[in-house]
Amino acid sequence: MFGSGARLTFRDYAQGTWGSFDTPAGRVDYIMTKARLGGDADTPERQLTKSLAPVREVMDAGDLDFNQLLQRDLDDHRVAVKLIPYLLKPQATGPAFFPPIVAVLLPFRNKQPTSFPVLGEGTTINADEAAWEQQQAGNAFQTQRLLGADGKPHGANVGKLWWNNTEARLVVLDGQHRAMALLAIERTLTKSWQESSAVKFRSFYEHQVLRALEEYGAGEPDLSKVEVPVTVCWFPDDTGEGARPHEAARKLFVDVNKEARPPSESRIILLSDAELSNVLTRSMLSELRSRSEDSYLPLYAVEYDNPEVNSYRPARWSVLTNINLLKMAVNRCVFGPEKYLTNVAQQISGRDGDEARDKFMRTQLNLPSLLPKYFEDGGLTFDRDTVGDKQFPLGKMDALSDRFRETWGKAILTLLSSTAPYAAHALALTNLKNDWLTADTFAALAHDALFGGVGVFWTLRDSYEHYKDHRDGGGTRQPKSDVIRAWEALKGKEGDFDEYRALAYLGSRRPERVKRCREAYSVLNTHACQLGLVMSLGSLWELRKEQPGDVDLKDLPAFAEALVRGWNSFFQIENGRTRDRKLAFNKVGISHPINQIANMESPQAVYFRYFWMQALAVSEAWSHVDGWLPDREAFDRKLDQARRMYLDLCIKQQFKALKTNRPTAVEAELQGDAEKQAIGALRNALKQWFQVAEGDFAAWLSRPLPQQRRRDELPLDSTLDGVGGKEG
Repeated sequence: MFGSGARLTFRDYAQGTWGSFDTPAGRVDYIMTKARLGGDADTPERQLTKSLAPVREVMDAGDLDFNQLLQRDLDDHRVAVKLIPYLLKPQATGPAFFPPIVAVLLPFRNKQPTSFPVLGEGTTINADEAAWEQQQAGNAFQTQRLLGADGKPHGANVGKLWWNNTEARLVVLDGQHRAMALLAIERTLTKSWQESSAVKFRSFYEHQVLRALEEYGAGEPDLSKVEVPVTVCWFPDDTGEGARPHEAARKLFVDVNKEARPPSESRIILLSDAELSNVLTRSMLSELRSRSEDSYLPLYAVEYDNPEVNSYRPARWSVLTNINLLKMAVNRCVFGPEKYLTNVAQQISGRDGDEARDKFMRTQLNLPSLLPKYFEDGGLTFDRDTVGDKQFPLGKMDALSDRFRETWGKAILTLLSSTAPYAAHALALTNLKNDWLTADTFAALAHDALFGGVGVFWTLRDSYEHYKDHRDGGGTRQPKSDVIRAWEALKGKEGDFDEYRALAYLGSRRPERVKRCREAYSVLNTHACQLGLVMSLGSLWELRKEQPGDVDLKDLPAFAEALVRGWNSFFQIENGRTRDRKLAFNKVGISHPINQIANMESPQAVYFRYFWMQALAVSEAWSHVDGWLPDREAFDRKLDQARRMYLDLCIKQQFKALKTNRPTAVEAELQGDAEKQAIGALRNALKQWFQVAEGDFAAWLSRPLPQQRRRDELPLDSTLDGVGGKEG
């Protein structure tokens, strides 16, 4: 809009929208502008890209104080392999965009922090056929602000900032990884790495940039439209001797980042189209919102707005599952990899390779029947055999979602909606909703927090925590607002819900049954238990593919319904209250529990899969699935493998406990005792809860281990707190 004018002293320049942020601690002036990669090398936007500087390029490496206080270390690997390809690679799922970079103008001389000269009073000048208010801080920097005809700042809020690179540097305050991606591309394209103090980092980037340009570009790349928003800040009150602009910068950095938090996983799943697994997960939520199937659990029984991360279960007492579990279900059943479903003795550990996951997905969704071998979408050519989680056709997203929703999505939701404990939870929650009187404002707000407004629950929680911390402040007890009363009403309803659920699941509101029911759901509502249920579906469907008869993906929901009928038959078996099968997975409060799992992290799902499979082996349950799995011996072989893996876990846990209690004992003796105790506990649990006769158990125990490490080959001192590793 306006030229930079003839300014020989100030060679670095930015122009844009002027703004000020006034606080009791001082003023921050800023210009909203942009940095550009392509186009005329002399434009202010292109020059601004070159001027952006991470702290490490401004200060000596030995001067760590400022670096540590101002910013985290740069992750060059992340910039090179993530952000640069993100900028340069054609996106099948939408355009690339960076949020604004925040940079602050600070005084440096010879890489040492200094101070700016005093910023002079404003004077009016005429330049570029307009009137400007100009201020200058010696030879360090100068500002101009457009004036209107009345001599006051113009409504367009146009401003210009010049600085002298020998006395001032534009230091990236927030977004240094984004800025480094721009700088790496700029320096590689202009072959100017050697002109900067960052030349020692050249090897991290130059090859990656050139490879990305070669892979994603056709001929000379056109980067003229790669523009990134930048906010350039300075402190007009922190000039002259005694001023402390660097402390102000550190304070600004803290202010910018202290309230910022990375998006929760729930939010990423809800909003991101970068992964097909997110899209498929959301399709299940959409199905619950529409309630096209009355038998599905209600949407308010799913936690999908949690701003935080919870490692193994939903955080809200009213829900039975959450969006994170739904994505785990998608990952394991659709993306696998295959080994986790075909090998029931395979523990979940480490990160899974994209190629194996994508290949399995193409099989699980039968993409050859859905997509042609080669097709165009969004200006890109796709090969069906390369479609995967992170590279898929956006224009075919609905078709992919529909295929998933009618097969795996329907099957997964059937399990979580109709299996007895989850159906009972959903029924209890609906009854609570319908019986809740909402005449008062706070009661209506509490009701909305559980059944309506997204995020309201967490707002009430945080408000109540703040109230508790400040209610006695200043010697005066703070009155309770409707928000506080709403949270207290929610807490009161938790006990009511426990009674509703005990009635729905165990048929009684008696305190002892309410307690047993709460103990049951402390297991049933974990990610491990629910993922084990879903992985049972996946593993048994893989087994179904090997059985006599045709297999069609469209039959998967009917197969899931058969499994549910089998499990529900198991839960209905009663041999007196001490053997109520609805409590079969409990860890406490029952005799001879089968559940000896020490921690309930999601990788423990493989052991819960064994529990769910063992329940199907009971005669009353098997009658509902034998038509789908006519080769019972093949199922029994899988069950044997799963049981042996679980017994290995129990032995290792017993060994660890014995070693803690008897630290001086011989390890061979401890191992023998651990095996004896674990085997005895499993034998009793199988007899009491799963109708496995002692003779059958002894015969199973005496059989050779099938293609599996012998228990006596397992390390005696295995660490068990993280058995199975972390969910990849």
